[in-house]
Amino acid sequence: MKYAYLIFVLIFTSCAESPGTDTAAITPEEKKIAQDLIQGSFDDLWGGVDSTKILDYHTEDFIILEQGEIWDNDRIKQFMRNQLSNENRPLRVNKMDYISIDKYGESMQIAYHNYADFIDSDTIVGKAQWLESALVVKTEEGWRLKMMHSTGVRR
Repeated sequence: MKYAYLIFVLIFTSCAESPGTDTAAITPEEKKIAQDLIQGSFDDLWGGVDSTKILDYHTEDFIILEQGEIWDNDRIKQFMRNQLSNENRPLRVNKMDYISIDKYGESMQIAYHNYADFIDSDTIVGKAQWLESALVVKTEEGWRLKMMHSTGVRR
């Protein structure tokens, strides 16, 4: 009987969630919010170069770890000013391939491949690919990107 009790306790505790893994089932709506947040930020900010929309997507303390550099919203605005000063800059079109979207309480973790085509006069003049991750948090304004990490992928 003592061994049966021990086996029961071991089976029961092995099925319990590990401490600190406050995972929650993600709803289809939350998954869509996360995907729309990523795609929209790249369409409006990186492709559209519209700095007026930064806080529509980012928290005020947002950072991105970009190829070994730390960029905040001010650094992103500077990048956008430089892009806008280039009259011959090609149009950037991004497509995401999502690896995972997981929810942890009031945050979501997203991993994805980001593919960009750079287009000038209906001709693709360049392509790029990144492996990226993002942390999305729920704020009073809604879900926002708090942090991203981006690593270029050699093709």
